[in-house]
Amino acid sequence: MNARSSIAAVCVGLALTACSTPPPAPVQQAAPTTTTTADVPGADPAAWFDAYSGPMGVMQIGRLQLQGKGREGMAAVKEAAVGWVVAAAASDRAAADGLEKLGPMGSDVRSLHERLIKELRAEAVSFDDRSARLRAQAADDKFPDRYQQIMLGSGGNERIEALFKQTVETPKYTEAFRANKVCQDWQALAKQGGGN
Repeated sequence: MNARSSIAAVCVGLALTACSTPPPAPVQQAAPTTTTTADVPGADPAAWFDAYSGPMGVMQIGRLQLQGKGREGMAAVKEAAVGWVVAAAASDRAAADGLEKLGPMGSDVRSLHERLIKELRAEAVSFDDRSARLRAQAADDKFPDRYQQIMLGSGGNERIEALFKQTVETPKYTEAFRANKVCQDWQALAKQGGGN
């Protein structure tokens, strides 16, 4: 929040300065000319990968917390399962919001970026539906089987992984991904939990 406070202070300073000085004399504007500009650089790759990988790490932590719940009884299993699905929806939304705010890393991955956001939002809606269906299930011996059936594939996760992989494999961004600590932590959690 320091950055926001600093920005606010600068804006207030500029506003006060603007109020205390007379407006400059109008400057004669030259006729506009047509120019060709280079591609504008996009979002900082480190920030972009943080925005994606941070929420994915939260999802992986939730997945790990599901392990071993069977010893605590089916009510605990159901509570953990519903909690994970709710967290997964929130993680997808957080990733989509973060990426959308940052924008693509460059015009070369704009389409991948937009499709990834769309898939993250669609998967969040799918998780919302699944969490409602799981809440309606009895916490009995059949719950794990019903959980598996409810969670079986919409294909959203595979599409998200494919789009992210294409982005990571774009040579310009591969090294930024490999060097990103948040991404490394998320991948380590995924391996620990038996995910990708």
